[in-house]
This record gives sequence, C-alpha cells and structure tokens, in this order.
Amino acid sequence: MAETANVESAKDAVSEAVAPEGQAANAPEAEGSIPEPRKASGPTHFTFEHAVFNVKEAAFILSASNQEPIYSVPLGEVRAALPIDLVAGSFGIDKASQDAELLKIVKRSLKYVKEIRPGDSIPSELLDGSASWTVEPRHRELARARVTLQFAWSAENRALDSVDPAEYEVQATLPETKKKLQVSYVTVAEKLGFGKENAAEIAGRGDELAREWTYIEALRERFGKIQKLYAGFAILRPIYRREKAIHEDILRIRTLMKRPVDEITGMFDQLEGNTGEIINTMKKFPSQIRYIRDTRDSLHQKFMTWDGLIAEWHDVPLERCLKVDRLVRISYRFLAHHFPLDSEWALQNY
Repeated sequence: MAETANVESAKDAVSEAVAPEGQAANAPEAEGSIPEPRKASGPTHFTFEHAVFNVKEAAFILSASNQEPIYSVPLGEVRAALPIDLVAGSFGIDKASQDAELLKIVKRSLKYVKEIRPGDSIPSELLDGSASWTVEPRHRELARARVTLQFAWSAENRALDSVDPAEYEVQATLPETKKKLQVSYVTVAEKLGFGKENAAEIAGRGDELAREWTYIEALRERFGKIQKLYAGFAILRPIYRREKAIHEDILRIRTLMKRPVDEITGMFDQLEGNTGEIINTMKKFPSQIRYIRDTRDSLHQKFMTWDGLIAEWHDVPLERCLKVDRLVRISYRFLAHHFPLDSEWALQNY
C-alpha cells in the first residue's frame, strides 16, 4: 500500500474527501467467540463521531516503513498517511471525547488485525479475550482429540508426546479411550474437591479447554508454512550454488530465519509443557486459560508479520527461475528488515 508521512497532505485529503458528519455504520459482530471469565465493557465498535472518520476508503493500518499506527486516506493515485498520535490534534478532537478514546483502542487493536475501518467491530481480544480470527473444523477436531487424550491418559501418567499428533484423533475414538475419559472426569473432580457428583463441571472445563486449544492448532498449522519455507531455502541452496549473488542471499536468509523459527518453536514447546498435566490445568483453570490466550495472541501477532511473504511463496516450485530469483530478493529484504542480526559477522559465519 503506497503511503506518505506528509501530515498536511493527509489533512488536505481528508478535508476534500470527508463525508457529511455522522456515525459510521456498524460492522457485523464476529461469530464463534469463546466464553471468557471477564465481560466486555465500553464500546464494541469503532463508531466515531467526527466527520474526519467518514472519508471513503480510509483505514487505520500499520506503516510499512516503521510499523507505527497511521490513518491512511486516499489521495488520488496514492494514499496519504497521518500518524495516529497526531489525528486528534490535527482535527480538533477533544481529548476527553469518545473519538479520542477510540483512537487509543485503535492502537491496541492493530496488534490483532491488519486494518481497521471506521464502523468495524473492536477485536474481541480486547472485549472478552476471545480470538477475532476464524479456525477450521479440522483444528477443532484435533484440539478436542488432544484434550480427550490428556484426560484419558492422566491416570496412567502417559504423555501426549508418546504419540504422533497425527494419531490423536484415532486414539481419541478408541472405545477404551472413551471409557477412560468418563472415569477421568470423576477422578479429577474428586481430586480437586468438587466431588464425583460434579464431574460434569470438569467435563465442561475440558470442552472450554478444547475450544481454546483450537486456536493453538490453527496457529501451529500457520507455523508449519513458515517451517516449510525455511526448509525450502535449504533445498534452493545447491540449486543456486553457481549463482553467487543469489546463493549468498539464500545463505543469509537461512541465518536470519533461524532465530525467529527457533523462538516460535520454543513458545509452542513451553505452552505444551505448561498445560500438558491436566490436573494442574484444571486446578488453575482461569489462569491457564489466560496463559493460553496470551500465548495465542503473541503467536498471532508474530504470524501476521509473515503472512504476506508466505502468500508470495504459495505454490511456487523450488527450482531455478526468474520468479524464484525475485522472491529470494524479496525474502532477504523482508528478513533483514524484521529480523536483523546484531552484526554482519553473524551472517558471514553461518
């Protein structure tokens, strides 16, 4: 998206394009939210009052140059950008007004969505803690199977890592697993002091845990695409060994990718380690749900940075061609910008 940091250009564009003053239409609420111990309070939509927010095609985004929040408005063939911290002062918006408060929420919301238009709903992460992005049925099924095995195997102290995740759903549907699951609900209820007559409450917590873990499975799938790209550059290295410039870029790319890939791997490993013991997770249920959601949000924010590059490489064959040449250069610029190393020495000694 083209942009300019010229504040006066942005103000002029807004002044020319602004619609009659009034409230923007509300966008539909996100569906499929997951219950959360806390309740939403305050506004649920970016319903601004000032006419500046009625500009057609205007949106809040992160600047491509420095990832700072901006208000982007059309200006002929390009778009003008106004840093969000200057919007209120530039257009005389009262600091105590709802518009000023909504601008603060915009800044927080851009951690969860790539673009906000006036009238959009506020991301549910800020309203009730649920995720504002969608998941697929396969993620729900995998998460449900995972939690089923956590309960069913709890009495045997059998760890999930003893089975390939691809086998979770098969193992979860076995008759003996289903039988162990029902027994486990009663056992866990008794151990936590609920009483066996309240085993249904433990089962309900298991259902909620599975709903939360659904998003982790979806994120794991997204991470798989980053890992596939990382492995793909290893495949390209020998293919481009006779083209020095591109070959060196590929070496640098592998070096630059290693740290973020290792960091994300560690986040998944830590999450699984801290939530794998089902008795402890049920005992500290509210804090464990918050922990899972915090990790979910952190991973989602990281992956939003990668989405554009992953889309560029989608279905591109790993062979020597002009398209791959171009994507290697794009990838190196992306990684050098977002994940720079502390020194050039590190690149040279990969």
